[in-house]
Amino acid sequence: MLKNILATIGLAVVAKAAYEHYCEYRELKRAKEEREDGAT
Repeated sequence: MLKNILATIGLAVVAKAAYEHYCEYRELKRAKEEREDGAT
């Protein structure tokens, strides 16, 4: 029972970190595209 609760909490933490990294990646990609569009 306790292992299942800890596993669920761990999964939530990993999913949240992955989502934050994805959002950061998407923002950096958007900024890069803006720089490239502005350079041409």
